[in-house]
Amino acid sequence: MSVIARGARNALRNKARTGAVVLVLAVAIGLTLSMLVAGEAVRGKLDTLRADMDATVSIWPGFEPGTQFEDIPRLTEEELDKVSGNPLIADATATVSALLQPRQDPDFEDEFQIGSPLGAGAEPAQTDLEPGFDGEALDLPEGFSFPISVTGTTGDRDATGARYRLTEGQLPTGDREAVISEQIAKANDLGIGDTFSANDEDFTIVGIAASAGEFDAVGVVMTVPAVQEISENDGYDAIVADVRDVDDIEAAVDSIVADLGAAFDVRSDSQSLLAVSAGLTTVADITTIGFWVALTAAALVVFFTLAMTVRERRKEIGVIKAIGGTNRGVITQFATEAVVLVFLAAILGLGVAAVSSGFTADALVATNVSDTGEDEAIAHSTVVQGSSDGISQIGDAPSATSDLVGSITASVGLDTLGVGALVALGIALLGSAAPAWLIARVRPAEVLKGE
Repeated sequence: MSVIARGARNALRNKARTGAVVLVLAVAIGLTLSMLVAGEAVRGKLDTLRADMDATVSIWPGFEPGTQFEDIPRLTEEELDKVSGNPLIADATATVSALLQPRQDPDFEDEFQIGSPLGAGAEPAQTDLEPGFDGEALDLPEGFSFPISVTGTTGDRDATGARYRLTEGQLPTGDREAVISEQIAKANDLGIGDTFSANDEDFTIVGIAASAGEFDAVGVVMTVPAVQEISENDGYDAIVADVRDVDDIEAAVDSIVADLGAAFDVRSDSQSLLAVSAGLTTVADITTIGFWVALTAAALVVFFTLAMTVRERRKEIGVIKAIGGTNRGVITQFATEAVVLVFLAAILGLGVAAVSSGFTADALVATNVSDTGEDEAIAHSTVVQGSSDGISQIGDAPSATSDLVGSITASVGLDTLGVGALVALGIALLGSAAPAWLIARVRPAEVLKGE
């Protein structure tokens, strides 16, 4: 009988001991694989969050609710230069906003007053464009035309930091050039090269942008000087800065605040995500440590089992050596016993991992990723909206951790089965290394003489 067959048979010789050892090993191997699977799931979620993270910082004028339009502070070239010159910032885009009012029935002019997005006091300029959505969707009376937003930008981003997605043409470079949304182009049957009127001036369409949302958040895009002329505003409404490294967002916010002072509201959409990703990184580190701890525990179980077996079977080892058995052959026999025990345990351990990995990931995330509170979180996109009695600053409610992290799916797949096989083999080899040394020290003459 070969030493491998003998080793496999001996592994199952004492069924009670084999069952006990396999159960203990199954738990240890199951925890090892559970930590591995949970760690991979968390790292996958972390990569997804970081890939979706927007490395921008938005700067807005700071003001109290109820501030009148004429009292709102403006961002100037001085602030833009400071932000652009910050070493953590790769690029900065300044924007200014206004409204274009389509011509409508005079009966509605007194009944419906639509102000500037920055509040009462900034009157919309007239345009011959029609809005890109049907006013009936808002239950507006027939003959009433909703104002069209117009944004002036020094780059390719809007005031929220989103990049314009052009389907045709290019962004405007001249003060009498404009980009319109697909919805406005369709509603007015306009294309590249056509013109429209705004503020008693003709503008040539040089680009068509993909519409954003049902109510067309893109509207019209012009150069900053053109919109400043329309809005009678010499400054900027917002600055959007691109941070060089997503890991430096928090430092960039602090640096810009230090440069500009407390008169401006500096924030990033990604600060909440950064806090969550830091917690997920901690979870990933914990799963790595847990993996090695569980792996070591499993190897120790094999070690003590084989060490005890070697001590109990010294006579058997001595007889085998006395009749010509080599150290290599005896070590192979006991290593085979270890491999059989470990692989039986690994089969059960895969079941343990399949059941526990999801719970492990959820528990670690819940413990190490703190919930995002209103005082800590930064809203996803902050807009400034006008009201009849002044202006106020309104942002999306901070998202809870569960919303930011979403679901983490930890599953046992073919890759896990492969890793499980390697882990089982590694445990068997590690656990049998020291017993192999004990076997090599057994001398047949001493064992037989003692008998």
